[in-house]
Amino acid sequence: MEIKQLEIFASVARNLNFSKAAEELSTSQPSVSAHISSLEKFLGSQLLIRNTKGVTLTKSGLDFLGYAQKIISLRAEAIHSVRGGEQSPSGVINIISSTIPAQHLLPEIIASFKKERPNIIFRLEEADSHRVEQEMKSFNYDFGLVGTIPDDGCFNCYPIYNDELVLILPKDVQEKCESIRENFAEYILQTPFIMRETGSGTRKEIETLLSKIGVDMGALSIPAYFPNAHSILLAVSCGMGVSLVSKVAAQMHVEAGLLKAIEMKNPLFRRQIYLLYNKEIWLPPAKKAFADHVRRFYGQ
Repeated sequence: MEIKQLEIFASVARNLNFSKAAEELSTSQPSVSAHISSLEKFLGSQLLIRNTKGVTLTKSGLDFLGYAQKIISLRAEAIHSVRGGEQSPSGVINIISSTIPAQHLLPEIIASFKKERPNIIFRLEEADSHRVEQEMKSFNYDFGLVGTIPDDGCFNCYPIYNDELVLILPKDVQEKCESIRENFAEYILQTPFIMRETGSGTRKEIETLLSKIGVDMGALSIPAYFPNAHSILLAVSCGMGVSLVSKVAAQMHVEAGLLKAIEMKNPLFRRQIYLLYNKEIWLPPAKKAFADHVRRFYGQ
């Protein structure tokens, strides 16, 4: 078993595509296929299922991926230790993020970091919080960004941004903000409430919040479930109802006069955005520099 086989397997597992893995590693697709076949033969187990729909990992493949990533990481750590550091770090940083940080935080963070490390290439995937956690557990990405801390303890979790949920309303709503704020529970029980889809970190935060203030989710009038904050913002601006979304997501729509947003002035509506990375993976200098950059970016 060669380290190159492990790197190729990890790339295929990350991209779920032989051609993309070949492109990422600057090699040919037949070479990728040959290395995977050789690795499976050596292990005596099928790691990948290949069909017309694409590539998926078998149970053995999922189990082996964690070990492969650890070996790759340990090799990089050993090389760095002996060589004494990188003079011109380069490479690829793969990030998976929930909607809010993907759309509203990461663009400016990455742009700022690339001024210091122009040779780094970023690949960003947007997903719901549940999938972010699952993909990070499978070692498919270097970093994850979410609005809730995962339940298990396999990640380093760092708060990087102070966010809050605001109540968004159609722009022509006449009720005074203070009245809605003071009677929030009663108001949303009497008003159509647009909800995020299952798996969203914001959805989980809303459910927890409503439970703490005594609002029964089953008593809400929910006209629609939407997959992201942008869709909810548009639905509210069209008069479909009200909702709770991240303040940073609502900001541009409010400034454009498309809807209203009420800050609730209650600690229960505040939350953190977290940076995650796996405890078992050593971060090479460029990735460690990015993690440090993210952790201090909004603190500045």
